[in-house]
Amino acid sequence: MWCILQLQDWLSLDDSLPHPDDPSQERINVPAILPWYWRYRMPLSLESLLEATSLRDRVHRLISEAGREV
Repeated sequence: MWCILQLQDWLSLDDSLPHPDDPSQERINVPAILPWYWRYRMPLSLESLLEATSLRDRVHRLISEAGREV
């Protein structure tokens, strides 16, 4: 019934968006570092994300193809 995907999974659908060179920068949970157990830095601004029409179109298409559209 539910599918919860991490933001990195959604952003990886569009190669035109910035991605960190080092995959370890995508890590969310780093238990050995206090107090930053849970952290993630989105590699683009919200304005850039709003302008990412190719990502929005792809996500919309995937949702429609899965029959999850409301």
